[in-house]
Amino acid sequence: MSFIFSKSKIFLICCLTFIAGIAIASFLPVQVARNDLWWFGAMVVCGVAVVLFWRKAKTNKGEVCKPRLYWFLLFGLFLFLGMWRYAIGLPTNTPDKIWHYNGQTVTVIGVVSNEPDIRQKNQKLEISAKRLNLYGRGLTSFDVKGKILVTTNLYPRYNYGDELEIICKLQAPEKFSGFAYDRYLARYDVYSVCYYPALTPNPSPTTAVAGEGSYRSWFYKKIFNYKNKLRGVMDYGLSEPEASLARAIILGDKKGIPDDLREKFSQAGISHIVAISGMHISILAVLMMSLLLGIGVPREKAFWLASLFLLFYIMLIGLPASAMRAGLMGFLVLWAMNLGRLNKLTNSLVLAAVILLLINPKLLRDDIGFQLSFLAVAGIAYCYPILEMSLRAAGEAIPRLLQRATGLPRRSPAKAGSLLAMTGKLKAARDILSITIAAQIFTLPIIALNFSQVSIVSLISNLLVLWTLPVLMIVSLVALLLSLIFVDFAFVFFLPAWLLLKYIIIVVEWLTKLPYAYVEIDYLWWGWVVVYYGVVSWAVYKARRGVKD
Repeated sequence: MSFIFSKSKIFLICCLTFIAGIAIASFLPVQVARNDLWWFGAMVVCGVAVVLFWRKAKTNKGEVCKPRLYWFLLFGLFLFLGMWRYAIGLPTNTPDKIWHYNGQTVTVIGVVSNEPDIRQKNQKLEISAKRLNLYGRGLTSFDVKGKILVTTNLYPRYNYGDELEIICKLQAPEKFSGFAYDRYLARYDVYSVCYYPALTPNPSPTTAVAGEGSYRSWFYKKIFNYKNKLRGVMDYGLSEPEASLARAIILGDKKGIPDDLREKFSQAGISHIVAISGMHISILAVLMMSLLLGIGVPREKAFWLASLFLLFYIMLIGLPASAMRAGLMGFLVLWAMNLGRLNKLTNSLVLAAVILLLINPKLLRDDIGFQLSFLAVAGIAYCYPILEMSLRAAGEAIPRLLQRATGLPRRSPAKAGSLLAMTGKLKAARDILSITIAAQIFTLPIIALNFSQVSIVSLISNLLVLWTLPVLMIVSLVALLLSLIFVDFAFVFFLPAWLLLKYIIIVVEWLTKLPYAYVEIDYLWWGWVVVYYGVVSWAVYKARRGVKD
């Protein structure tokens, strides 16, 4: 028996089976998953069989017709490729790796290899280990590799590229309060932690940041130094808590937000606006594109302007991996909007996932930001056109109802002008509402599963707040640039941003005081998540099919 597939469908299924292979391997016991030779052998067998059974037979439409066994072997090849990629990404416990010495007190020479994570009471440093001495054993130092997450006092402050001598007891990350902290850090290849060690600048520095004095090291130092300067300008031009909220939205520094305010944002269902995630960037990209198109900018120019804005923004916040991934998601949405085919984003979205998982296969299971990024974009791609069409139909019915209610003649100039203005406002509200609902339909179960909380007022809060994001980012960036030149007038330049931030805070505080604004979920069985996505997928399929018919 033979099966016929189009080339685009073959590509899509191969990508999906690769992702499925990574998913299967990530849930296998570590002892089984790390058997990379098994997966590589199975991959080679499938690959050889595919070559041996290769017989071209195409239909007139360019589709490929092959026996069922051929497709089974081809898709099996990509399934085992995904499992093999995950296996080779697991750490090896050898003496040249820093995590080999977990449980021991050591002296490490290392370099701050990422931007310090400044919290309210401490700071966290990602240290790339270079040299190691086993404490008290009189052994000569030797080279090691690997990262250590060091938690230390808030002061003195350290910077990217600083070379430090650390004396501490290395520990393996452990789970706490149901949170898989070990897997959370593993996605960054961090398998050792150290709490409040003895830290001193290395008296005789011999190494540089990963890249050994390369252009990359110099570039990141410049970026982080500039980012620190922008933080200072924001702190000077804004009061708290507006300053910490602005740093989170503009620069991605959400750690400085007061805990009570952060909790209120979560309860209101708008935590995504203070996190540089795919959901944040994708919504921002759609709003920017819609704004440019709405003011009359041609589609092609609007696409490039919005893309340049995203690129500038991601560089401004220091090019973190999460933001670059989010930027890729946002660009895909912009590209689809530019083509006018938002609902044809599937292959590009899946290919982006494959590329990111080839680089880091641990993202699929352990990075919530990765999951929310793709689910938000998928929701916008599949649900937004359906919702937008439904709301547009409802919006077109409103003027007719108003006409009947007011008794104005159909071609009255007064009626035409008033209805035109109303239509523009309704379209902006419709876009925000459609984007919000579309993204949240696909991300809701993951948020509930990981954060044990579901906001009931999220639709209202997003409708009231999301429109401010493009405006807030533009006025904040303009204020930043002007304040760098005229520092003494920073509070004047930041006044529009302060008003918008104050508005956001007032909306959040007001909504979270409403009865039943949010629901706490103590436990959510993952099976219900699977059922939910099955029902949603079926409903979207039926709705899209109905639109086509």
